[in-house]
Amino acid sequence: MAKTGDEAARVLLGITAFCHAAGGFAYALSQPRGFPFPSAAFFEHQVLGPIVVVLALVLGFGLVTRREKLAAAGTAVLAGLWFVTAGFGLFTGTTSYARLLALPFAGAFVLAALAHRMHRRVVFVVLPALAGAWIGAGFWASAHAPRASTFPSTHSPKTGTIPEGEAALQKGGIHVRVDGTSIVVDAGIHQAQIVPTFDYDAVADGCGLTVLDFRSARPPAFQAGSDGERIVFAAENTDFEVFGVVELQSASTVRIEVSTTVRRELCAHLGSIVSMRLSQLRGSGAWTQHQEASINGIPWPSGSTGEPAHFVAYRGDDLGLFRATSNEKGPFVQLGKIDEPEITASGFRIRVPSWKAQASREPSPTAGWGISQGAIEHYGDWFSWEIAATSIGRGWHTVRTTPGTYVTTILVEKI
Repeated sequence: MAKTGDEAARVLLGITAFCHAAGGFAYALSQPRGFPFPSAAFFEHQVLGPIVVVLALVLGFGLVTRREKLAAAGTAVLAGLWFVTAGFGLFTGTTSYARLLALPFAGAFVLAALAHRMHRRVVFVVLPALAGAWIGAGFWASAHAPRASTFPSTHSPKTGTIPEGEAALQKGGIHVRVDGTSIVVDAGIHQAQIVPTFDYDAVADGCGLTVLDFRSARPPAFQAGSDGERIVFAAENTDFEVFGVVELQSASTVRIEVSTTVRRELCAHLGSIVSMRLSQLRGSGAWTQHQEASINGIPWPSGSTGEPAHFVAYRGDDLGLFRATSNEKGPFVQLGKIDEPEITASGFRIRVPSWKAQASREPSPTAGWGISQGAIEHYGDWFSWEIAATSIGRGWHTVRTTPGTYVTTILVEKI
């Protein structure tokens, strides 16, 4: 570089070193912790950021001390890192964020050219660039969804004929109806809006990061009808085949049985097998939010007023209610052990006894501290039963749902 007198290139590399140091430091601070060593998640969340900071410092030191070989090697490592990291995301991604990776991908070629300009011997460029490429490959390997660990039922898919009667039932003070993809239970001033089957908000078909590869997966609006004793509903698309039955077991209890066949493996970041909104009428007719809730007698804050997230999940074989340290990040404090989750909120008692048998107990790649992919979450007046998701923690990682038939039982009792 000194021979060429290209001080502009030196300034550009200095800015590159500074940006990588700042970016690597910010990345490291934002990542979740609590992953076992060695593991892919440990590398991505707890090692990658410091590696980038060290590489930036090496490049900066080489530039300041005018050690051309060292500066060339540092530049080449960053070139290889971005060539793989940005290139893979650019050519496999489907979102506008993926297209933005064209900038760092082009920058990788610029860095490679500057590295070669600093030191003409190819070996001082190629070998460090290969090392950087390995780091980038390690990132993508760690960002790839782990193997599927949910548990479909051994039963065959349920089917049946849709009755022609109106999709509504009433007994005593309970009124039940089908509305789109929801089952709505009205009980005086209380209402339960139940989405009784899979609702995957963020799916990556390439099983990578949903910020780069995104779509939603949910059944279409239900076809439904009633024979006076029960509501039967069904729906299907390329992802799901759904058949369900709603019954009023008494004047206070609604039972929903749903058979959902997942037709292909799905890699999801956010998504539930059951979700519901429990709310209560004000005098004005508007629905209130943030109703007080409890699970198995333990108060359950909603996490939507600034307090840390509270959720139900497995840690190993133990199911419990946990509280995050900050937002959705650990360490997580266990507030109590739970056998069979029973939620009380807004005048209802809710049980989904099939959830435990189907949820993944494998560690989430975004939560850390041994928290499972399967979880029950509560935000505002919504509750979500997830069998494989990465809502807890930080990142857009996906986890897999095993293809097969999932039979779900939902019990809603007015209290």
